[in-house]
This record gives sequence, C-alpha cells and structure tokens, in this order.
Amino acid sequence: MNEFADEARSRVAHLLRMANTADEQERARLIAYADTTPEPPIMDRAGIVTTGCPRCRGTAWRRQDTEGPVWVCGSCGHVEGVTVECPHCAIAMDPPPPGAPDRWHCPRCPRTAATGESAQDIEDRERKRLRASGLLGRTVIGTAVMGRRPS
Repeated sequence: MNEFADEARSRVAHLLRMANTADEQERARLIAYADTTPEPPIMDRAGIVTTGCPRCRGTAWRRQDTEGPVWVCGSCGHVEGVTVECPHCAIAMDPPPPGAPDRWHCPRCPRTAATGESAQDIEDRERKRLRASGLLGRTVIGTAVMGRRPS
C-alpha cells in the first residue's frame, strides 16, 4: 500500500491494524476508545507535549499561538497559556520561539527550563552548568599559565 492510501486510513483502522487481533471484544474496545478520545494534533518540530486539562481532566496538547505556547484541550476546547517560572527570580521565563526546541529562558538570570520541569530540575541544571563553566575556566587558566594555547 502506498503512503497516500495509508494516510487516508481512519484512526480506527490504524488502531485495529496495530493491534492485529481477531478478538471481537478487543476490536470493540479499540473502536470505543477511538470514538471517545480526541484526535492528536499534527506533530510539529517540538514534538507532542501533553498535560491534563484543569477543567474536564481530558488531554490538552501544547500548541503554538501568535502570543506563544498554549495548552488546548482536545475534549472541551479549553485554552490556557503555558507558563514556566524561574525558581530563582520568581518571574515568568521567556518561551521558545515557534518551531524551536522546548527551551525556556529566564530574562534575568542564565537559567533555562523545559515545559513541565520542576524547580529542582531547573536548579540541578544550573548547578551542572556552573560546575562545567568552572572546570572550563580552570582548564583555560591552567593552559594559559603553562604558556600553551587551549586546543
């Protein structure tokens, strides 16, 4: 089957083909699942990121709006802005530009984050960055003292 014909298949057809079962109860469960859950959005360069909808507890997908990233619920349609807060500065981080990797930047300090990361994850990354920077600085200084150029 060519790619065009495969893309034209319904979601139910894809699920049934992947399950590869003749069990009528299993097939009925898959059909019911497809009928009661929203279609996932088309994958963009940042991939598919989900969270729970605060209103209906359905699945919300992160999408890019003209204002920045938003959560859009596939069940009730609720739209909510995505925000990531810097744990050090206690302010909202700047979102990644459309199509860029999921990397938020604090406008006041060098901390970065990905959507959904905890404050501990963000601080751990900053500690690792500072340690790597210190090691690099010592290497450059040590090389300069010995009269060699860093390679």
